Amino acid sequence: MASARDIKQRIKGVKSTGKITRAMEMISAVKMRKAVQSVLAIRPYAQGAIALLRRIGESIDDGAHPLLSDRPIRNELYVVIASNRGLCGAFNAQIGKRLRQTLKEDAGRGQRFVTIGKKGDAAVKRLQGDIIASFPDVLSTPTVELMRPIGQVVMEEFIAGRADRVVMVYTDYVSMLSQEVKVRAILPVAVKDTEKAMHEMGGRVSRKASVSGAEYIIEPSPSEALERIVPRLIEMELYHAVLESNASQEAARMMAMRNATDAAKEMSADLTLAYNQLRQQKITQEIAELSAGMAAVSQ
Repeated sequence: MASARDIKQRIKGVKSTGKITRAMEMISAVKMRKAVQSVLAIRPYAQGAIALLRRIGESIDDGAHPLLSDRPIRNELYVVIASNRGLCGAFNAQIGKRLRQTLKEDAGRGQRFVTIGKKGDAAVKRLQGDIIASFPDVLSTPTVELMRPIGQVVMEEFIAGRADRVVMVYTDYVSMLSQEVKVRAILPVAVKDTEKAMHEMGGRVSRKASVSGAEYIIEPSPSEALERIVPRLIEMELYHAVLESNASQEAARMMAMRNATDAAKEMSADLTLAYNQLRQQKITQEIAELSAGMAAVSQ
């Protein structure tokens, strides 16, 4: 049986751990709010890009741009977005689980990977996947500029024919208590798929721009305009997915740290009760021994 001194030391250690987890919870809450604000901030740009892409797409034939060409799927490239650190509950485990399920469904095709985040890299290596590029440093302060090298990799793989479809596996932020792992194709670019993605993130893209009678002059030409718009759209989708993943990660970490703090409080209470019981038992024993000694002397 543990001594009173050992229990007291454990109480001190548990309380110290609780303070740390409480501080981590507060830090994650601040980071989560910033990530959510960043997601909301890029939605107007995403909506405008989709509306413009649709309008230009009406002026050209299908397959006029290599990133729009739809072909039989023999090889797939997966962009796996996870976190760099742990202590975020089942966040990374859920991504690994969904990835294994997706790879099983797509068995028989060539499968290669681009990873964003150290935990995603580790998950793919456990599956013995072929990683062609890893970007662990873009998660701390994601920007559109940092997405460009990733976008260049996936677009080059698609245009070269080494990938017939590019798929993102990431976690979508729904609320503080709910995050959902999603698998979404980003190449080849399809307007309907992009509209579906916007609908999932709460955007509403008006069709007035495409059905209105207004005439647009596209210079220098629709095809050259696509050359600039499509890569930016891919970068925007990657940027949005990273922001969603960061918000989900911090929400999961915040809840994990809150649960750890609550567990530390409960453990501290249980240890304090055990300490008081042991101390009371010792006091009772000392009183009994003193009473027995006094009785022996009085005789």
